[in-house]
Amino acid sequence: MLHPSGRGVVTVLVPEGRDAILPCSLSTKLSLQHEVFDWKKDGQKEVFLYSAGDEYNNGRPGQDEQFKGRVSHFSEELKLGNASIVIRNTKLVDSGEYSCIIPHLHPKQQRFNIKLIVGAAPKPFVGILNITEDGALLKCEVPGAFPKPLVEWKDSDGNILPAEEPQVSYRGDRYYVTLLIAVTKTDTNVFRCVATQQEISHVTDDEIYVPHCGKISSSVLILGGIFRF
Repeated sequence: MLHPSGRGVVTVLVPEGRDAILPCSLSTKLSLQHEVFDWKKDGQKEVFLYSAGDEYNNGRPGQDEQFKGRVSHFSEELKLGNASIVIRNTKLVDSGEYSCIIPHLHPKQQRFNIKLIVGAAPKPFVGILNITEDGALLKCEVPGAFPKPLVEWKDSDGNILPAEEPQVSYRGDRYYVTLLIAVTKTDTNVFRCVATQQEISHVTDDEIYVPHCGKISSSVLILGGIFRF
C-alpha cells in the first residue's frame, strides 16, 4: 500500500536496463476504469495519462519523448484501484521524482510520490602499475557507475587501507573513479578494491595478488584480477 504525499515517499530501486514498476493504488480498491490518473516526472514531464480508457498508448498526444513506447499500466487491475505503471528498459536519466495524481476522487484528489533510482553498478577493475623491492603501486578503476560509488582498498582481513585521493570524473550521467594505493608486503599479498553504492544497496569488488617484492622489475602493468607466479 502506498502512502499519499505528506506521509512519505516510496523509493523504487532498479538496475539499468531492467523494468521498473512504480506503484500507485487506492487502499479502498475503488475502480479507476472511468477515472483519470496522471503520472509526471519531476513535476513537469508527462509520463503517462489515463482518462476513462483514453491513454497515450492509444495515440493520445502529449507524452514526453523520453517515455514514448516504454510505459504501460495494468489495465486488468484498474477495477481494483490500481494505477501503477511499468517503465520498460530503464535508463539512468529515468531516475527522479515521480507523482501519480488521481484528481477527481471525492472528497479530494489523491497524490502519491515515488522516487525512482536507476543504478549502474559495474565491477571494479584492478591492476598493478609498478612493483619495486619496497612494495607495489596498485590501481582500481570503476567505470561508468551511478550513483557515485565509495571506492576503498582493503587487505585480506577486510581492513580499510589508506590510499590516495580518488580521481573522479562525471561524463554522460555516470561517474568514473580511479583510486591508487601504495602497498607493502603482507602475509598474503592479496588486496581488494571495494565499490559501495549505498543508495541502491549494492557492493561489488575485485581482488589482486601482488607477487613477492623483487621478483619483477619496475614498470610492470598487470590488469584484470588475480596474478600468480
